[in-house]
Amino acid sequence: MANPTSCPTCGAPLSFRPGTMVSVCSSCGSLSARTDRDPELIGKMAALVDTGSPLKVGVEGRYAGRAFALAGRVQMSHPLGGVWDEWYMALDDGRWGWLAEAQGKFLLTFEEKATSRIPAFEQLQVGAGLNFGAIHWVVGEASFATFATAEGEIPWQVAPGATYRFADLQGAHGAFATLDYGAGDAVPTLYVGREVSLDDMAIRQGSSDPNAGPRLQAKNLQCPHCGGALKLHSPDQAQRVGCPYCGSLLDASGGKLAFLKSLTQPDARMFIPLGTDGVIRGIPYTCIGYLRRSCKVEGETYPWGEYLLLDRKHGFHWLTESDGHWSLVDSVSAGDVAPHANPSFVILKGQSYRRYQDVDARVDGVYGEFYWKVEQGEMAHVSEFISPPFSLASETQKHKGGGEEINWSLSTYIEPSEIWHAFSLQGNAPVPKGIAPHMPNPLKPRLQQMTLWMVMALGALVVLVMVISISHRNRKLFNETYNLADRIPALAATLSEAPTSPGGATTSEPVEPVFFSGPIEIGKGGQNLEVKLVAPVENAWIGVEGALVSEQTGEAELFELTSSYYHGTDGGESWSEGGRTETVFLSGLKPGAYMLRVAPVWEGSRPPVQGFSLEIRSGVVRWLYVVLAFFAIILFPLLMLLRVMAFEGRRWAESMYSNTGSSSDDSSSGDD
Repeated sequence: MANPTSCPTCGAPLSFRPGTMVSVCSSCGSLSARTDRDPELIGKMAALVDTGSPLKVGVEGRYAGRAFALAGRVQMSHPLGGVWDEWYMALDDGRWGWLAEAQGKFLLTFEEKATSRIPAFEQLQVGAGLNFGAIHWVVGEASFATFATAEGEIPWQVAPGATYRFADLQGAHGAFATLDYGAGDAVPTLYVGREVSLDDMAIRQGSSDPNAGPRLQAKNLQCPHCGGALKLHSPDQAQRVGCPYCGSLLDASGGKLAFLKSLTQPDARMFIPLGTDGVIRGIPYTCIGYLRRSCKVEGETYPWGEYLLLDRKHGFHWLTESDGHWSLVDSVSAGDVAPHANPSFVILKGQSYRRYQDVDARVDGVYGEFYWKVEQGEMAHVSEFISPPFSLASETQKHKGGGEEINWSLSTYIEPSEIWHAFSLQGNAPVPKGIAPHMPNPLKPRLQQMTLWMVMALGALVVLVMVISISHRNRKLFNETYNLADRIPALAATLSEAPTSPGGATTSEPVEPVFFSGPIEIGKGGQNLEVKLVAPVENAWIGVEGALVSEQTGEAELFELTSSYYHGTDGGESWSEGGRTETVFLSGLKPGAYMLRVAPVWEGSRPPVQGFSLEIRSGVVRWLYVVLAFFAIILFPLLMLLRVMAFEGRRWAESMYSNTGSSSDDSSSGDD
């Protein structure tokens, strides 16, 4: 229950809930501190900046089963410009909660006791991890904030104009925490919570449509330097404006434009004019700003453009363009980016991203309006990790006057034609140059399609082989050894004592016997026949001219076989060629009885062997055809795989972290 009292300045009613330290008079804006007796006047509060918040003091709701009311608000000024709102929730059980609102996001935290020692502010390192309890935190920002103004009841002793040190910590799945180091040497306080929506808090009053987002109204102004007409689409949050007419950098804080300095702007190469409306993947955007940025690698400059898009419901987004390659950028919590066992990778939501480059990015040109105090020459260190079509990048930036923050973003590659259609741009989109770091491999879809067909074809081949193996029963139809010495009378004498000529050659005439065998019964037709010759030749050859003659029709199936084997030594090394066995396959013959006619042939008058054997089998699977079919099926997918690999090779040849690990490779064109 609030303790009613009166304002020491105007006498208007003033209330202090349990835990309230100071209260701002809603009538005159005086800030008063709670004492044992009457309130003590501290000073007068500056006017609140209209941030377009859907909330207001007095709004009620429920969170985690507890009713609450928004008792007060503080506006803090960031070193990069702009203010954010911190709403103070008075819960019905006497506790206080803190609801920070910035760029359309709501972060709810409650004070917690740290389970381990909180490091000193000077020991904090942006991007490093901290452990409090069971949650692993990442330091997203360590900086300073200045108290700007307030309204309602505040549960801590504020000091107008004082600067406070803080560190924002980010955890996985929306977890959020703040370390409040105060304005002096106060003991740091830990506040832990998470990102929430107004629906999570069951807001019952305040905005007529609490989910409608910030109430942003465009405002027409003139450049104070050249008089050019400027339209601010987000005047409540604009901090800097780059005049597209005269190149002046203007201060936009307070809703007015003030000349800061003239800029020497580079060629903008702006494809989307400022103020253009478009719809990307169902979300309407307005292009309100454009940055020309660049990085330098080994003395060569790589420029790119970044378009600031205003989504009137969800805040700001970025669209980048580099050499005709486009990407839509979304912010990512640093707590969701996990380290990988391999330091060349990081993990986001189970997906691995490989390190591609590290560059120092510079702001070269400023056009349109921006929600922070952007400066020409502003530097940030960018580390890029890719998993096409996505690029995960961290951007670390130091604040003027101290402080540092790291922001992670996830870029999704978008085809140029989609951008041209989204913003109704004239003409055709420029053809992209080269390969962007996270550009999808255009050959992968074809490879995936070919792989699918290959798997289906191999499955069909396996089924076919199984059917053939079952239906083709390997049976021996014939096997006989032919003895040349027994069938050639003249050969017996020749083998024991052959007359020779004075030169040593034999004088007998060549004898070529013919053998007949059979009948051979061939059963089920349509199955191939395997005829195999085996002859123990040594540095010689012997051939067979054969025929299977049908006893019913007289038709003959002719075949030839040769056994040829030579070996020896050459220069102390052994060599051999040919073989003692040869096989020939015959097409399936009609069922019936067949006679086998065999006529051996050789070189010279003497046969190189005393005998040879022939074997005939039916239903033999000719695996050569299966192997040829296998290679025919995988040939085109294999060739496509090589093309895909070649594309990836060209991609990584542009990386600082190519397969060779060399850091001297050319940088990519800067799709950060």
